[in-house]
Amino acid sequence: MMLRGARPLLRLQLGPERLQRPSARFSSTSLIRSSVFQSHGRPSVILSSQVRSPGGLSAKAAYSKGPYDKIDLEAEKELAKQKFETHVGEVSSTSTTPSAFDRTPKTTTSSKAQDINEGLQHDVNIVKDTFQMNDVPKAPYALGLTGTLPYLATSIGTVYLSWNLNTTWPTGSVLLDHIHMNHEAARQWLALLEPIQLSYGAMLISFLGAVHWGMEIVTKTSSPSRTKFRYGMGVLAPIVAWPTLLMPVEAALTTQFVAFTALYGADTRATTRGWAPAWYGRYRFILTAIVGVAIFVSLVGRTKIGSAAPRLGENLSDNMHRDKSEPYSTKWVKLNEEEKAKQKKAKEEEEKKKKKQQNGVDKEKGSKDEEEEK
Repeated sequence: MMLRGARPLLRLQLGPERLQRPSARFSSTSLIRSSVFQSHGRPSVILSSQVRSPGGLSAKAAYSKGPYDKIDLEAEKELAKQKFETHVGEVSSTSTTPSAFDRTPKTTTSSKAQDINEGLQHDVNIVKDTFQMNDVPKAPYALGLTGTLPYLATSIGTVYLSWNLNTTWPTGSVLLDHIHMNHEAARQWLALLEPIQLSYGAMLISFLGAVHWGMEIVTKTSSPSRTKFRYGMGVLAPIVAWPTLLMPVEAALTTQFVAFTALYGADTRATTRGWAPAWYGRYRFILTAIVGVAIFVSLVGRTKIGSAAPRLGENLSDNMHRDKSEPYSTKWVKLNEEEKAKQKKAKEEEEKKKKKQQNGVDKEKGSKDEEEEK
């Protein structure tokens, strides 16, 4: 009995009319039926005569005929008789083209100038972002820039001392005598600055390699490739740096320049692979650029030191002030005389060779005659 009571009491048999279209209007019987089905009580059968039919529950489509279903032919005829007004001033080649789909290139001078200004502004912003380095911590940035000062000082000192060694002293001017120093003192200072610059460069290279060693010790996660890279950098950097103290000055500075550049490339690779902070690559670029310029200045100063080395700009000034307006006829006469002298010298040498050969032949004949007489 309980199972029977749980069965729905409403049984509807759908006839063949169930495939018809549903009605677009809702009658009162549908509202009653929905209210009965949605009630929380026990379902009961409440069906009207309209719903219940001999063929079962049928749903007929009844579309209402609205005012827009029929075509108003008279209105269309009246509209066809009307004449459209033309607005020539408002029509152009781009008036009906949306701006979003306008792909025609702009060739006006103002747009070109604007594009050039935007490109220059973009490049300036890139340079500003590179040198500002807002994301770099202030402490390492300040200490790194301070660490380049000894390198710059030694480079400027090398150029100054080379200038002194290539200038006659005393100069005859009171002001220049106060600026310059005698050659003996300049050589002593230069002998002191060279080992200082090389030793400081070797120390910096070793420190840059030790940075990776320290980062690997602090890192808690393990990665074989990262560990090999960091420990290798920490070992190779001092191996390359300290032997430069035994090299000649020019070779030592060149080797240190290559070492700084290679370390910058390794630091950039470590940054891109996530083995160093995101700001470390740009931070190293600034420091490497400063040190590279300092080494280049030192090498230029070293090439101008010595008695045989020309002074800065000496060859250039000589070439600029030399009189090169010699006429072509004078050049031709000189070349002709030189050619004649060469030909005369060659003839004299040939005559000497012939005389020597003739003397040798005469001697041989005389010796043969003497032998025959004997």
